[in-house]
Amino acid sequence: MVEIAYARPEEREEVAQFMDQVFVRAKWDIDGWRRLVAGRWCGPEGRYAITVRDDGRLMGVLGLVYAERMTSQGVRTTADMTSWYVLGDYRGQGIGQRMLALATSDPAVTVTNFSSAKKAVSVLINSGLTVLDKERLVWNPRDDQGAVILHENPLALGDLLGPKDRKVIMDHQGLRLRPLAVETPDGLVTIVIYPQKKHDDYVTHEIMYLSNQAAFAAHATQIAAAVLPEREAILSLDRRFAADGITCDDVRDFATPRYCQPGLLAPNEIDMLYSECVLLNIKIH
Repeated sequence: MVEIAYARPEEREEVAQFMDQVFVRAKWDIDGWRRLVAGRWCGPEGRYAITVRDDGRLMGVLGLVYAERMTSQGVRTTADMTSWYVLGDYRGQGIGQRMLALATSDPAVTVTNFSSAKKAVSVLINSGLTVLDKERLVWNPRDDQGAVILHENPLALGDLLGPKDRKVIMDHQGLRLRPLAVETPDGLVTIVIYPQKKHDDYVTHEIMYLSNQAAFAAHATQIAAAVLPEREAILSLDRRFAADGITCDDVRDFATPRYCQPGLLAPNEIDMLYSECVLLNIKIH
């Protein structure tokens, strides 16, 4: 009998081993899968996957990176969809749709997907997810950073750093990210950047988290000058984080849009931290 359910805490190693076996093209080893299901941001008893079992045998998984986030509305829960696989004999029976239906069934949880394969887009839409964003703003390196002051260690600023920004940075310690604070004439801007080599000619410095979006918009060009190296780099910001009045050097479409479950959080509060992208060092296209 086929059973679809949230994975139990004691099944973490089995789920990680299953993922390691079926995703043969993954660029990470078993330790990467263990990081994915460990519950870094929801605790050891939190949800991390949906499983498909037939008479107890594991036949499919859908990874979910759950997190408790601080927002303007208080603490809210998000669940980032990650690696999804059902063994061949169990496909074409509606099992995948049932898995997604369970994943999106909690009205208190915002489900996200930042790195979907193009062939999975129709499935996401059929499950109630909508386009969160479809384009990025881009800045090139430049010389003049004006009056902005860059701090490479935001935590050293003490109480100048707000509690939300401090939590975001602390929650992501040890990952391949670059937290920054920038003093501007309109206040402090906290940024978390994910450097990615997506193109042979330059490194993309992807903004995964941005506080004080209005101050960033007012000083974006100067902040780009302060943050970027002198050459072979771009600064990238998803459109939903761009406040009124912002100017940039270019606007580019994503290869595949970002998706989310609508209704609970404003789009500009759904950043790309607390996701598979930073746990597995996935390139975000």
